[in-house]
Amino acid sequence: HKGCPNDCSFCNQRTISGQTVPATPEDVEAAVKTALLHNVNPKTAEIAFFGGSFTAIERDYMVSLLTAAKHFLDTQGFSGIRVSTRPDCIGEDVLKILKDYGVTAIELGAQSMDDEVLLLNRRGHTADDVRKASALIKEHGFSLGLQMMTGLYKSDFAKDEYTAREIIKLKPDTVRIYPTVVLKNTYLGFLQEKGEYKAPTAEESAPFCAKLLELFGKAQINVIKLGLHSSETVEQDMIGGAYHPAFRELCEG
Repeated sequence: HKGCPNDCSFCNQRTISGQTVPATPEDVEAAVKTALLHNVNPKTAEIAFFGGSFTAIERDYMVSLLTAAKHFLDTQGFSGIRVSTRPDCIGEDVLKILKDYGVTAIELGAQSMDDEVLLLNRRGHTADDVRKASALIKEHGFSLGLQMMTGLYKSDFAKDEYTAREIIKLKPDTVRIYPTVVLKNTYLGFLQEKGEYKAPTAEESAPFCAKLLELFGKAQINVIKLGLHSSETVEQDMIGGAYHPAFRELCEG
């Protein structure tokens, strides 16, 4: 959760990432060296920072992680650095730093383009924040990625389709689609226990997400992830929603 100013309704990054302590520059070095030992081709590989809000972490700490990663861009020829962050944590100053250290792609957690859904799920930003940050990222020459969710509290498939169509208008290079998975120790988990919320299941979500794949495909936008990745921690902490270890295959089928 490093850099995140609040806990969103759905989020438990300790479960999602399997990480309980913040990464260090030494962790970056170790991870990249491990990848190289396993014959990862640096010319086609990126070094990526996910889990919290990268541009909102303490600035010296952010630079220390970027310095560790940039070393491998300079010495091993990795293709670039990819980071994820919040739409309200993007500005001219931080974009300049990211550019200087070799960041090539920035992904924003938009999640929804409906302001009521954003508010009720404790996102702390608006749809216009997504639009403004997306424009700024593209103006500075970065590859833009946008992440959206389906099945959030007080959303429905009509609102989720609206989100997808609004994202298409922003012309990102990549999109990730995450149907909501309800995890322990989250606000959605609390709402589910009270009987105030029930996330769509994988079987209910698959036909709709198949439609989203078609929408993005027609717009020539690459969906690089569909569904939360398979992991033991997610399977242990999941208490509802659209989890399946091969969710994209369900949709494509």
